[in-house]
Amino acid sequence: MNQPFTPPSYRSAPDVNWATADLCDSCLDQPAAGLRVLPPVFRPYGAPTWYFGQVVAVPSPVADGALSLASLLAEPGHGRVLVVDGLGNAGHATLGDRMAGMGAQNGWAGVLINGYVRDTTVLARMPLGVHALGSVPNRARTLTTAAAGDQVRIQGIDIRTGDWLYADTDGIIVLSCRHTALATE
Repeated sequence: MNQPFTPPSYRSAPDVNWATADLCDSCLDQPAAGLRVLPPVFRPYGAPTWYFGQVVAVPSPVADGALSLASLLAEPGHGRVLVVDGLGNAGHATLGDRMAGMGAQNGWAGVLINGYVRDTTVLARMPLGVHALGSVPNRARTLTTAAAGDQVRIQGIDIRTGDWLYADTDGIIVLSCRHTALATE
């Protein structure tokens, strides 16, 4: 009982031993990593502020970015991250508690929205990473069903389906491959 506490080692678990700052450092001299750093305009809203996964890009087919993500979040997420171009429209929320709940139940790691969310008190308790530009209480009157696409351009950064997104309290980065596939020093 008097033995000192020894924290667990994560050396053999590279998927839990990363930080965006460390990944940025390790990717500086690795062009194949395709490092892209998103500008610091996104705020965290989900319970985990640390999450990562393979990207599913969701472009907006409508001019106001009013999308229903329900059909996508109802699919098995397999630890992926939905990257949604809500076109930065502050006139309505793109994600609320019901859609986020579907994402959490179906195994999505997170949702990054170039737009706004609502129900932030509930989102803060959900086991789903959520980043957005801000929050507004209303939803759009009419919604277009969202569909996965090949790529989106978020805040001037191209993000493709199949890329890997990493988010923590330092920021959000995107890599062309999973961090465990990168060459280590």
